[in-house]
Amino acid sequence: MKGDFRMRNIKKIISIILCCALILSTASVMSFAAESPKAADKPAAASDADYPIIFVTGIGQSYSYLYENEEDAKKDKEENSTDRAIARWNLFCNDFSFAFKEFGTYAAIIPILFGFLTSAIIDVNVIPRKSVDKLVQILFRYNTVDENGQLPPVVVTPRCLYPVSEYTEEQKDNFYRTIPCNDVIGNVGEDMLYCFNYSAFSDTYQNSDGLNDFINNYVLPQTGKDKVVLVPMSMGASVVSAYLQDYGTQGKVARVVSIVGAWDGSDVFADLIELKYASDAPEKLYNGIVSDLIGEPWGYLVNVILRIFPKKTLRSIIDEILDSLVENLVLKTPSLCALIPCDRYDAIYEARLKGRTDIDYVIKTTNKYHEAQKTLKERTLSLNKDYGVDFFYIAGYGLEFGGYSSDYEFFQFLKSAETTNSDEIIQISSTVPGSAFVHAGDSFDAAYLASHDADYITPDKSADISTSFFPDRAWLFKGQKHELENNNTALKLALDLATGIIKGTNDPANIFPRYNESRDLKRLKRDYIPDLENWLGSNTPTAEQKALIDKNTAAVNKMMDSVVNNREADDKVIDDYYNMLVELGVYEAPKPEKTDFSTKILKGLNDKVYDTFGAKGFRDLIIPAE
Repeated sequence: MKGDFRMRNIKKIISIILCCALILSTASVMSFAAESPKAADKPAAASDADYPIIFVTGIGQSYSYLYENEEDAKKDKEENSTDRAIARWNLFCNDFSFAFKEFGTYAAIIPILFGFLTSAIIDVNVIPRKSVDKLVQILFRYNTVDENGQLPPVVVTPRCLYPVSEYTEEQKDNFYRTIPCNDVIGNVGEDMLYCFNYSAFSDTYQNSDGLNDFINNYVLPQTGKDKVVLVPMSMGASVVSAYLQDYGTQGKVARVVSIVGAWDGSDVFADLIELKYASDAPEKLYNGIVSDLIGEPWGYLVNVILRIFPKKTLRSIIDEILDSLVENLVLKTPSLCALIPCDRYDAIYEARLKGRTDIDYVIKTTNKYHEAQKTLKERTLSLNKDYGVDFFYIAGYGLEFGGYSSDYEFFQFLKSAETTNSDEIIQISSTVPGSAFVHAGDSFDAAYLASHDADYITPDKSADISTSFFPDRAWLFKGQKHELENNNTALKLALDLATGIIKGTNDPANIFPRYNESRDLKRLKRDYIPDLENWLGSNTPTAEQKALIDKNTAAVNKMMDSVVNNREADDKVIDDYYNMLVELGVYEAPKPEKTDFSTKILKGLNDKVYDTFGAKGFRDLIIPAE
């Protein structure tokens, strides 16, 4: 493959739009599925309870590939390969090299640059909106669906119509990289493990139809079973919700095990669409967000340069850029519109969708989805009672939006960060639908606590699942960021639920605490353990080294085997393992961080300017903003 470009998170792409412009001012998705060898003759699994498990992926868990032409895409499909692809990503196409080979890109950038400079001089936002729209349309052309909900035909998202056991090496690597369950699948086996992939930029109902086809024409015939278990993750819950709306009464689903599922969208998307910012957004803008996004040392310089814009003008510029992103990408994508929380959809519809003919297709499908969402609780309870579908929810809580990792820091800029209780991206009332909460770090008042069952209120008194659809079928991990797949305890729990070993939190077979702590094994599993194995392949450890390896390996295995997470203790085990690798010479000893001269100077300048001017532009001190 000629290029491998992956977008790690939504914040990064928004930062490209915002920060590149600021820097300049200073100077069905096409289904790509190898035809599965028909496997209807495979013997059925040993027990009727051993239903095939289908992971329904979330944002960023499916890989899309870019081709130079449709012929190359067709050939790769026939050969079940991606060798002819020129780029790959798992969210946004963030290889923008193509754009800077086109005259139209510069024709859009030059007026934007001139508009920035002029706005700084005359204190009025004169950046031409048409140019901003044109630039966004160019940069995101490979993430923009047409009026039929389809991405450009040179963009394909592979969908494997066979179990994980039959995946190619690349397909298996992609699957376990985004859903690292290979060491916890236990007795499930790869023959009964499937994954339903789709692009994050797509149509929710086309994905739902695709899931129905996947179940009825591939998974069930190949396994000889009459039902499946769905394991939606993040955005995957919106696909499963649409599927259950249209096909739930077919009786083909035994269980739904939700992992941080967006059953009622995310306030992040609603805030972005409505351009609602946190009350401390100016402070974050002038002394935080931009420097964090750009990095040291130049982020500090940009912080200072931003002050040539008065606060009001800068806000107008940011609104213009984000509004263009919303208009040209978010509101043209049904799958993204499905992430608007139900209680906020009517207001957004009135303000941004009603009466528009240019996105009639999106409005039609989005209205259908949100109309059905109004009865989500009733439909879910009915499917459980009348059709025997068991629902389970696994979620993180105790974090603000963007309140844990640098990956999502931009979300602190949005209004709901001040009130939410989330896993950084989705509020707990969506991941455990119907739950009540107060702001992360706060607690319910005494009157509320006295009138509600303490067994269903989190230990920190910030979330209450007694109001959720199934209070005895929810497990919560405090401080767990959205990438819950790096928490092996959560994945063990999910698979025990998927295989029917556990029926609920009060089930005698349940060994998992209802309220647990977070865990992050990403560094350990992706880097440390494989690197030690590679080192052992070419080195013979001394007796002393072997004792050290055995000691740390035993500690890691004990930690990973425990289903009671202790974040501080778990992190220490991981750090000790890393220090062992340093001692063995697998890694070089970390060098003390040194702040170079330019960083010291620019950070000092930034801090001095902020201490002097606060969250204001230079001109605001002379002519106060209205």
